[in-house]
This record gives sequence, structure tokens and C-alpha cells, in this order.
Amino acid sequence: MLDFLLGWVLNFHPALAILLLSLIISLVITLAIKYLTDQSLMKDLRSELLELQKEMKDLKNNPKKMAKINDRFMETNMKYMSHSMRPTLFTFIPIILVFGWMSTHIGYYPLLPDQAFKVTAKFNVLAEGGIEILLPEGLELSGSEMTQPINAGEVSWFLKGPKGSYKIKIPFNGKTYEKDVLITDERVYASVEQLYKKGFFAKEEPRLESITLSNRQILPFSDVPLMKDIPWIGTWGWFGTYFLFSIIFSLGLRKIFKIY
Repeated sequence: MLDFLLGWVLNFHPALAILLLSLIISLVITLAIKYLTDQSLMKDLRSELLELQKEMKDLKNNPKKMAKINDRFMETNMKYMSHSMRPTLFTFIPIILVFGWMSTHIGYYPLLPDQAFKVTAKFNVLAEGGIEILLPEGLELSGSEMTQPINAGEVSWFLKGPKGSYKIKIPFNGKTYEKDVLITDERVYASVEQLYKKGFFAKEEPRLESITLSNRQILPFSDVPLMKDIPWIGTWGWFGTYFLFSIIFSLGLRKIFKIY
């Protein structure tokens, strides 16, 4: 459903796609706040909070009166917060679903058909020896051996294959670790990193900690004139870019719709 509703943004540059999604999400949240809260009451509560803050500043040298005003402030603030949380109950789950969709479409570029990519397995310090990778039909090695020695806690293989969904396996220390691989020319990909955590009560032993694919991360501002040269911004991923746009849109929309 989300592919149908949001897939059209993938036709644009990643920065523009995230800008559009940020605008849509910010608009939905703003409208939810406007129509799911009593804005007249919210305005009165906010005005009261501002007035109480002013009174507390004027009573800095009178701790007793200031404490009473502070109690009123806390009570009013709780009312304001409880009313403002109502829209969150309706928007939280849909927005989380959209975030999940964004993380699987805008975070990285896909692994392309018949182009070599790297698979890296990381082990804890106790691991040693040679590690074999088991490939499903369709995937093949590209310039590397099936069995590789652990080097500085890591083992890497270069693979390639036609368009399709695959599952690679790495047997180690009596266990078989699996990782999904998706090769496609569409804007979608399998999770780039798979973590394998040690059980809480499990004893420390040689184990595989993670398997990572070499999908290239999308940096929305990395090729945007002016923006790419601003410190930090050129290295932001999809979430940092979304966060920047969402702040700008939220502030603007709240003023447009007179949200309190």
C-alpha cells in the first residue's frame, strides 16, 4: 500500500523525495493537531503558561510566592501536554510505518544485477580459522574464494548475480547464519546490516557478530550545489535530512494554520 501511495517520490532526486515526504508528514501532523484538539482551549492554556512564566521571573526574590506560581505552572503545563498528546495516538503508527518504508527505499542504493558487491562478516575476538560462504543458485563469486581466512576479525567475499531475492549462509562454530540479499534495479533493498547478538545467559565463545552488504548509502545533499559544502549536512543520511525539512515545515505550517 505504501509503495502505491508513496512510490512516485522515488522518481525524484533523493533530497527532493525526502523534502516532499517531510512536507506530507508535517501537513498530516499539523492537520491532526488542528482538528483533534480544542484549539481555543490550547490557546488559553498557552497564554496562561506564558503569563505564569512572566510572574515567576518577577518573583525571583520571593521563593514562597514563586513556589505557588510554579505549582500552577506545572498543573497548567500538564493539561496542555495531555491535550497535545491526543493527535499522537492517531498519527504515531502511520508515521512509524512511513519511516520504515523510507528506511528501505531512501537510505541506500540497491545492489544492481550482474554487478559485483561485497559481503562482509564480522566476528568477535575469539574467532579464528577459515570461513566458508554458502551461495544459493544464481549467486556466484566474483574474484574471491569460497573459503576465506579471518583477518582482523573480518571476512569478505565479492559476489554477483541476476535480479532476484537470495539468502546466503555462513556456517560457523556449529551454527548457520543467514542473510537476505536483494538484487534489483528498483529503489528497494534488503537490510544492509544483519546483527547477531549473543544470548544474555550465553557463555562467551567464538561467534559471528554481523553480516553487512556493500549497498552505497544515499547522502541526499552530497551532490546538491551549495548544500554539499555546508559542514555536516553533506554527510547526512535520509533521517537527518528528513529531520531538517520537518522542523522547517512544522514551524511554517503551525503559523499558517494557527496551531497553539
